[in-house]
Amino acid sequence: MWIRRFPLICLLAIAFGLVVPALVYADRSTDRAEEADRHIQAGDYLSALSRLNQHLEKRPRDLEARGKRGSTYLRLHEPNQALADFDAVLRVMPWSYALHVDRGIARVMMGDYEEARRDFEQALKLMSLTFRRDQVSLANAYAGLGQVAHRLGQDEEAIQAYSKAIDANPSDPSGYLGRGEALVALKQLDRALVDLDQAVRLGPNQARAFTFRGDLLWQLKQYDRALADLDRAIELNPRNAEARSRRGSLLAQLGANERALPDLDELVRLEPRRAAAYKDRGGVLVRLGQYDRAISDLDKAIRLDPNRSTSYQNRGAAYSGLAQYDRAAEDLNQAVHLDPKNAGARTNLGLALFAMGQYEKALAEMTEAVRLAPENAIVYLNRAGAYSRLGRLEEAVADYNQALRHDPKALMAYVGLGQAQANLGRRGQAIHSFDMALQLNPTNSHVLASRGNSKRAEGDWQGAIDDFTKAIQLDPRYAEAYVLRGWSLLCTDQPGADKDARTYLSLRERPDVSTLYIALLGALGSRRAGKEADARLFLSEALAGRDQDQTWPLPVLRYMERGLSAQGMLESAGDQAQKTEAHVFLALDLIQTGKPEWALDHLRWAREQGATHSSSADLARIVLSRLEPTSATEKAPRIGLDPTRSNDKPLR
Repeated sequence: MWIRRFPLICLLAIAFGLVVPALVYADRSTDRAEEADRHIQAGDYLSALSRLNQHLEKRPRDLEARGKRGSTYLRLHEPNQALADFDAVLRVMPWSYALHVDRGIARVMMGDYEEARRDFEQALKLMSLTFRRDQVSLANAYAGLGQVAHRLGQDEEAIQAYSKAIDANPSDPSGYLGRGEALVALKQLDRALVDLDQAVRLGPNQARAFTFRGDLLWQLKQYDRALADLDRAIELNPRNAEARSRRGSLLAQLGANERALPDLDELVRLEPRRAAAYKDRGGVLVRLGQYDRAISDLDKAIRLDPNRSTSYQNRGAAYSGLAQYDRAAEDLNQAVHLDPKNAGARTNLGLALFAMGQYEKALAEMTEAVRLAPENAIVYLNRAGAYSRLGRLEEAVADYNQALRHDPKALMAYVGLGQAQANLGRRGQAIHSFDMALQLNPTNSHVLASRGNSKRAEGDWQGAIDDFTKAIQLDPRYAEAYVLRGWSLLCTDQPGADKDARTYLSLRERPDVSTLYIALLGALGSRRAGKEADARLFLSEALAGRDQDQTWPLPVLRYMERGLSAQGMLESAGDQAQKTEAHVFLALDLIQTGKPEWALDHLRWAREQGATHSSSADLARIVLSRLEPTSATEKAPRIGLDPTRSNDKPLR
């Protein structure tokens, strides 16, 4: 019953015969009022509201029913409706301290904090006039003052008020909840956790207690415990919008975007006017690659709240995903304008500018993001990627290491670090970085292929082949893995290169320059297996309709088909990279035709004079390691291309 005690002023009025407005009570036996009570007890506030409305149509002067309806509106998060009922009752009964508390709560929900403070203070004054304190209402009034102070950023004052609420009613979890929230705001997280643990103990069926503690555990990076609390909060109250919001956001942070989406869908359904709900769902849709849906959500978020920086940040990311970098940069600039300290917007702007070729501006934005968020692994990771693409590998390595210092589980940092180390020739270090990445995700086929490539360059051919094979088993449509394994099988004189080449070609929808190289692999692999007809099929398919086409490496294919002399192939090579390839392919063909000694000069030329960082020069070095004499007494014949030989015949 909402009238908990008769205050002193009421007793005095009765004693001296003063006129007090008559209290009109509802007939407690009426069906609708009783049904409303049962629905309130069951937590079915919509049904309770319906019964109370029906009851008040018949008995509009029933102040108790009107007060109950106001409290029901509060539970349904409709403070404006609640306020109207509380005002109506308090005009008749201004001494009801309990209703002053309830009206204060409604005003807090409406953001009218000073009026709410006056209600709570009035409730405390009225209670001071009573002969016996109502400890529950006393605690509620102090808790209300604590909430007002917290909302106004006066958290020290809030803690004092909540402490009084706890003293008044130590069995009520609300005081511990509020004090814990204020302690979180002051970054006193360990003290806050003690209070929130107590709130959960006292209110094991209160969804808010689990929601608050789950949010704190998230901040403490105790993610499993945080998720368990948020799961429990939603189990207790599936309409708990705050728990839905927090669980969806936490799952998204942990990379579980598919699991996050249903929570954010439900949040939008529960609060369709909540800008942050559309912003958060839009961010998840961006990470899922559903850019058009994301933009639709983020448009709504911006219409509802045009001053939220992160909405522009997420929409900018969506436009970047659609390669609409001009629009992305426009949104991200707006995000930075609204919040110059938004490191996420800065680093995303840097990525968009980089894609537009504005490299110096891009690095400037990324560097500012690092300055703003020096503990954030993502800002280092993004700048490292930019440095890598610009060939500034040492700076990339430094940033990847910084990212890992701040987040030892940053998978992409290990991958990027490994690739940068491999490009710097530090293949042993690269293999270690890829090992660390695979510890975090053993089923990442691309990391397996990268590690295999580094093992191949280190001379661990079988280890490389094993990695490529695992990558293919994990992703049978991973075309590049077939290329890497095929060349490795060929270089180690193992069978299967032709099969890998054929599989790769079947996965490519359209022929391009890469398919010409794979045709060469297929031809070499087929000839190794003694399948000359298959070799010629690879070559003829690649050369079909290209009679006048001189695109490189077509001269190599024509030489392999025996339609062009070795000298003609070498003379067709343009830049240093093509000349290196010409010498290496000529050498491989000579080795296959039983003349490895003829291949040595071509391999040595590729090793010593070829393009320094080309894969063909690497291949020459590897093949030479098997062919060159191993002792000073051995001497391999120096038989290469004879310049006096007729140019109209292929070299055999």
